[in-house]
Amino acid sequence: MYGRAIERTPGNPLLKGGDMARPLIRKTEKGEPYTRPPGIESKIDEALGQDLGTLLKRARVTDNRSKDYLPPECLVHLIRDAISRGDRRAASALVPPLIIRCEANLLKTVPDGRMRNAEAIREEILSNLGLMFAEDGMEGHETELDYYECKFGRAFRSFRINHVRAEISHREELIDLPDSIGDDGEPAFDDEMLGRLSSMARINGAQEDSTYLPQVLRAVNDLPLDQKRAVVLCRIIGYDEESTDPNKRTAATICKVEGRTIRYRLKRADKRLKTFKEDL
Repeated sequence: MYGRAIERTPGNPLLKGGDMARPLIRKTEKGEPYTRPPGIESKIDEALGQDLGTLLKRARVTDNRSKDYLPPECLVHLIRDAISRGDRRAASALVPPLIIRCEANLLKTVPDGRMRNAEAIREEILSNLGLMFAEDGMEGHETELDYYECKFGRAFRSFRINHVRAEISHREELIDLPDSIGDDGEPAFDDEMLGRLSSMARINGAQEDSTYLPQVLRAVNDLPLDQKRAVVLCRIIGYDEESTDPNKRTAATICKVEGRTIRYRLKRADKRLKTFKEDL
């Protein structure tokens, strides 16, 4: 998928001098291929001839007025290029500086105090951005990062806004779980739902364990909103995380995110809930 791994030493250039930036594949709605601004194209060509040590120093420069500053579009290309050649060492080294820049942006645009779960939203955005690089070149993901090589700021802004809007939508659409105890004194869920909750909290659902279930329900209610919604939809109601059938209603379609995002939220929620009984 990524091609043959290439051995590199710190003193060797990432590519042979004179190599040029690879053309982009993605096309606009008019059918025209994406093109990088001339200034970005020339900076990428220059960077491709530099050694990894030099690029790392440049990647850490955040002042865009500095002559050593590497625009994020260049960093995206260098990372993708390293991945495509199987040079995981270079890719792994160049991703963190880009993530740090994005994190600094998110601390200003998705600050604590302005929205609930701001830290979780920032973490999810950065995680999903990292996933885009991990999947780059795979079938169905060949062109996702092309726009980031042209206008990174605009692409990342759209990416951020989509996540924030999804969070707002979740907050508006998600209702609280029902009271943990019904009129008959029993947990207010059917047996199948209780079984799922028992599994999540590593209790066996037997009669002697029923006293834990109301507390499990409260623990679910206390989860961050995005995790809570994923748990309610998948673990309690029973929706599939995602489906290859575009017409099927799933947790992913309801939340308007990709299936991998649902799985990520469930993983984080399960980790909390699986330690729940130990804390009682």
